[in-house]
Amino acid sequence: MLIDLEGIDGCGKSTQTKLLQKKLEEKGEKTLILKEPTNEPHGQKLWDVLKGKMKATNEEILDFFVLDRKQHVKEKIKPALEQGTVVLMDRYYYSSMAYQVAGGLNVDYIRNKHDFAPTPNIVLVFDLPVTTALERVHGHREADEFEKEDHLEKVRAAYLNLKDDPIVKIVDATRKPEEIFQEVWMLVSEVMNG
Repeated sequence: MLIDLEGIDGCGKSTQTKLLQKKLEEKGEKTLILKEPTNEPHGQKLWDVLKGKMKATNEEILDFFVLDRKQHVKEKIKPALEQGTVVLMDRYYYSSMAYQVAGGLNVDYIRNKHDFAPTPNIVLVFDLPVTTALERVHGHREADEFEKEDHLEKVRAAYLNLKDDPIVKIVDATRKPEEIFQEVWMLVSEVMNG
C-alpha cells in the first residue's frame, strides 16, 4: 500500500506521517517513511534551488523532480511495495501537481510525466490557511524559495483543485494533531479494508 501525505509546509504532514506509522506498526504492518526530494544527486539540485543557491525555471525544477523520483521509485518505493511494506510518502508527485501548477505548468502535463510512478492508494492533503502555515514554519526555521505567501496561496489552491481526483482526500489541518489523526486513520482504514 502506498500512502501519500501532502500539503504546504507547516500543515503538520510530518507529524501525521509519524502517527500513522506508529498506528500501522501497532496493527502489525511493516512500514517505511520516504521523503521527497531525496538526498540523491537530482534531489540535491532541488534542495539547492529551494535554498536559493541555484536558479531554475519551473520546467527545470519539474525535470529534476522527475529524475529524482525515477531513481526513488526504482531503488526504494517499488522494492518496498513488492515486499508488502506500507510506504508512507512525505510528499510525492502530487506535490509537483501543486507546486509546479502554481508556477504555471499544466496539471495533466505533470501527471503524464509520472507514468513510471506507482499510483498511491490514497492521497491525504492537509489543508491550512497560508498565514497559519507560515506562522508555524517561521517559528521553526528560515523560509525557503517556495514559501512566499502569494506563491503558497497558489499552491494551496492547486492542492484544493485536486479534490475531484477519487484518491485525494482533503483534511482540515487547523485542528489539534490527535483530532486530525482520527480522520486520517478513518480514511486510511477505509482504503485498507476496501
